[in-house]
Amino acid sequence: MSSIKYAFLSLLAREPLSGYDIKQQMNGRVNFFYKVNNNQLYPVLAKLKDEGLIQVQSYEKETSRPARKVYQITEEGISILKAWVVSLEKDATWDDFMLKQYDSWLMEPQVMCKLLENKQQEHQKRLGEYKSKIAEFRDKYKTIRNYHPLFSTIAVLEMGVRLEQAYVQWCSHMIDSYKIDKI
Repeated sequence: MSSIKYAFLSLLAREPLSGYDIKQQMNGRVNFFYKVNNNQLYPVLAKLKDEGLIQVQSYEKETSRPARKVYQITEEGISILKAWVVSLEKDATWDDFMLKQYDSWLMEPQVMCKLLENKQQEHQKRLGEYKSKIAEFRDKYKTIRNYHPLFSTIAVLEMGVRLEQAYVQWCSHMIDSYKIDKI
């Protein structure tokens, strides 16, 4: 199942929503770290319904507007979402990981701490690799001017170092937050 389905399940795990409400929630809560195109909404909802992961709770009729469907996650949908949150995917993107964190309220804190510790180790390893590569280039070429191809290579690696440092710090912050039970 693609992660977009989990984004919709994430919202529906919080409360029943219409398709319009899901769009609004995506824009207001999830699009900061996970992007979804509006044209994906109704086909994905139909597929989730066919798979038994959501159901139509009711049809709301407003004045002159057509009735709108309100979707609700099923117990099977909750189970699938929880299993996805704790799954370890080898090549998962940071966006997918953040979406899993968005659903962390469904999980036990110790489970989330273990996931965060694993993710923190991944980023620490990558941080070390980036720093090592930069040091290797700097040892080989003492002065690297802006017209040298390695100038931009090192610049990109340095950005990677900063991002990895931020990821490591955030994971540490979240682990501490779970341990003291507040953020």
